[in-house]
Amino acid sequence: MDKIILEYHQDINGKIQKKELEFSKYLLKTPYTLESLFVIQVDGKSMEPFISNKALVIADLSQKKFENEKIFLIYKDNKMWIKKALIKENEELFVSINPDFAHLVYKKEDVRIIARAVLTFTSL
Repeated sequence: MDKIILEYHQDINGKIQKKELEFSKYLLKTPYTLESLFVIQVDGKSMEPFISNKALVIADLSQKKFENEKIFLIYKDNKMWIKKALIKENEELFVSINPDFAHLVYKKEDVRIIARAVLTFTSL
């Protein structure tokens, strides 16, 4: 099978709707575990212009090892965040790409890594 179909839920005008995202497995350029893939919709602009507000992100729950310059979903302060892993001055951090959100910096030891982002879909 050349296609992957993932189910997710989306808030549309205050109503949660079940949706499916279908895409070619060849879009995934890094190794992944099919059973560990899920879809999440980004809510915020801290990762723009790389990942837009309301973009759909495919993440792999089996990938939780910190990797410099990769994008991860992390859990901090009872919220899920999408951030870029960055080693700066020998410290492992999660940071925003958008300079307007440069204040959102989290130390690796202060968060829980949920999954690594492996693909993003942004509507133009």
